[in-house]
Amino acid sequence: MSGRAGYTMVGLFVVVLSIALIGGVLWLSGGRIGQEYDEYVVYMQESVSGLSRDSTVKYYGVDVGRVREIALGPTEQNRVRLLLQIDAGTPIRTDTVATMEVQGLTGLAYINLLGGLEDAPPLVAAPGEDYAVIRSRPSIWGRLDRSLGELVDNLIEASRRLKALLSDENQAHIASTLQKLDDFSHALAGRADTLGAIVDDAADTLNATRAAAVQLPGLIAQFENTAAEMEVMAAELGNAGIAVRRAADNGEKQLQRFGGETIPEINALVRELRMGASNLRRFSETLQRDPAVLLRGTSPGRPGPGE
Repeated sequence: MSGRAGYTMVGLFVVVLSIALIGGVLWLSGGRIGQEYDEYVVYMQESVSGLSRDSTVKYYGVDVGRVREIALGPTEQNRVRLLLQIDAGTPIRTDTVATMEVQGLTGLAYINLLGGLEDAPPLVAAPGEDYAVIRSRPSIWGRLDRSLGELVDNLIEASRRLKALLSDENQAHIASTLQKLDDFSHALAGRADTLGAIVDDAADTLNATRAAAVQLPGLIAQFENTAAEMEVMAAELGNAGIAVRRAADNGEKQLQRFGGETIPEINALVRELRMGASNLRRFSETLQRDPAVLLRGTSPGRPGPGE
């Protein structure tokens, strides 16, 4: 009986161990046994320290696969080639990017996929390639490392330039410049009164300028009003010129008519007036010689001898 009990215990132990192994495998695989996958390649241009085979691949933080292989790039030794095994149906598109991130305080690295807009086409392998290539983006640690490297390089360059600036020759130039500044300050101190007068004159000029600036808008307004009045006056003068031109044209026509009709009549009248004046002159002379002519009237003169 004791032998049978021992065999029974051994059998139970083997069954329990087998169940535990199966459960461990299922737990480690995340229940992905029998799951269909799509495989993609990612080339990382930074250190993948902390990343290993079977590291998790996430899509916006959700587990969608694992890292199947990690190797150096076939052509460029500064790139790391990652072969990802991702659940079939995951929307990997042409705008999807892969970045390496670190999970919490454990330091375990994983690949996180971002992007995949609905209007972007699905990512497919290029002709002649076995796998489609997902674009990579430096991780925050990679960007920080690069920024720190650039900062260190800049500090080294700044230190080199500062060392060159503080050479013995430049120090002598700086000391000479400081001495000249000290001499100049003493010279200014000796002419403080003159500088004060210059400052006062400048202040008066500034005040006068401000006063002129205050009056300037009014002067501009007056100038604009005067310009408007001159425009009105110019328009009126133009109208008057037109009226004068019309009057001149009418006057020319009247003068032509006057010269053709009235002047001959005036000439005839003048001739008659001259004849009347001549008759009056002769009558006046006759009265002077013989006032009685008013009583007897004029008579023909005596005939002369031989008449």
